[in-house]
Amino acid sequence: MGEGIRKASMPELGPGGSWSTCAIGCNVSPPRDVAHKQFHSRIAFKLVWVPNDNFDMFALVDDDGNELARGKPTGDLPALRERLMNYRLVQSSKYAHVVDEIAANSVV
Repeated sequence: MGEGIRKASMPELGPGGSWSTCAIGCNVSPPRDVAHKQFHSRIAFKLVWVPNDNFDMFALVDDDGNELARGKPTGDLPALRERLMNYRLVQSSKYAHVVDEIAANSVV
């Protein structure tokens, strides 16, 4: 792997460490993002922001779009625009179903 991946990896997680790839193209079926097309791999998880009024909750979803965990962070969040763009990358895909359901069932 390239130097950027080596620097961003977490060797304490075992061989291969932990790294990320570009998510552009993950919203189609089958996904055409870097992980799936270039590396022919599945993702361990994808963090997706919930499309509620403030995009202030998230879910972790696996490669099949199943929920692994969810949360509502405290403290500084990424910019609202970044959270919105994160959701738009997965909108209408298997990765968005969980967060769409969370948003629909959220108490205001």
